[in-house]
Amino acid sequence: MIDHDVSTELGAVCAQLDDLRRTVADEVERTWTSPWKSPETVDAKVRARLAGHAAYQALRARKRQLEEGHPS
Repeated sequence: MIDHDVSTELGAVCAQLDDLRRTVADEVERTWTSPWKSPETVDAKVRARLAGHAAYQALRARKRQLEEGHPS
């Protein structure tokens, strides 16, 4: 069972991940002009950018730790 503090932190980490993803997605939508632009290609480009985004990857690692029960 996840205790209250871990649950609270997990919620905060998830919110930060969502915010970063939205920020990157908004930037891609705003700046990327391509005749092949579609929801699928935009999603692929967002995922590629997030794969190299250090803060996003650190948050993903923290989320995994919390979900696995390693809150340290």
